[in-house]
Amino acid sequence: MVHKTWKSSHFGQARSLFGNYLRPKRSSRWAERGLLLAVVSLVAGCPATQTLPEQAAVQEFSEASTERKYLLYVPSIYTKERKWPLVVACHGTWPYDSADQQMREWAKLAEYEGIIVAAPQLVSSKGDFPPGPTKQIELQEEDERAIMATVAEIKRRFSIEESQVFMTGWSAAAFPILYAGIRHPDVFRALFIRQGSFDERFLPLAGAKISRWQQIRIVYGKSDILRDQSVACIKWLQDNKAWVEGEEVAGVHRRIDTKFTWDFFEKVIRERPWIRLSVERAQGGAPLAMQFHVETSPRWTKLKWFFGDGSESYDASPVHVYEKPGPYTVRERGAGWGKGVYAN
Repeated sequence: MVHKTWKSSHFGQARSLFGNYLRPKRSSRWAERGLLLAVVSLVAGCPATQTLPEQAAVQEFSEASTERKYLLYVPSIYTKERKWPLVVACHGTWPYDSADQQMREWAKLAEYEGIIVAAPQLVSSKGDFPPGPTKQIELQEEDERAIMATVAEIKRRFSIEESQVFMTGWSAAAFPILYAGIRHPDVFRALFIRQGSFDERFLPLAGAKISRWQQIRIVYGKSDILRDQSVACIKWLQDNKAWVEGEEVAGVHRRIDTKFTWDFFEKVIRERPWIRLSVERAQGGAPLAMQFHVETSPRWTKLKWFFGDGSESYDASPVHVYEKPGPYTVRERGAGWGKGVYAN
């Protein structure tokens, strides 16, 4: 693991950490393209210009297994004696967005609210002229590996609350957020997409079982150039039985205050259950002996398992022996915060 530390007061003068290889040569041709990009950026959205907090430095790391770079902000009041929420902030299309711009959006709020924020370098978040589905899915798979490895690395180094890991981003960041996020509902409790891009061909997940416990929120502008894509994304998620809510706001394709995102994540923490079920073969047991586990937030105080063969159990982590092989629908009913909830 390699990392660098960037002092907040000099961050705005530093070169882009991840976009240097895209820097155009000085020529009239590139000057024309630069002017075009500047005009397009007025439509596509403004860059983040927030100043970074002085209490702690933004750090750059290279994740060991994928060698992918990411920026990390840890609040100055961090202590391993408590658990901390983690937000993975994904960037959209360069040059309209980047990991350092995402960190500019999030760092001050992270210091104030007590959030650890990671902004990874991504290769699949390209909204203007993305590649075909085969290549795009390959890039999304690369980002998925990097994002999951980055989250695992941060969890090893810092005290992270397992039930408070979230992912968010703007515009073309929707590509890696949806691909990695809905494939790992056991890791990401909720997803928040702002003014997101969408192409159903990039998500070969139709018909797959999508978690009903992972909350997804999509916000888009009434005059947003990506409005139709956001609406299509919401419908696709609904058709695939995801828990999703959408909101249309005034304006065009632009950044939305990160406090709006964090308010949603806090509401999820307060009001909506997080449930992680797992099953494995019981060690040293009969061939068809299975052990079941559940993690919830808020914590369930009463549990009841239904194993799909007529048997039941009130144990927190029961072992059940099936009489014969076959498919079984296992349900668990839990209560502890005023109402019962079933999980399949």
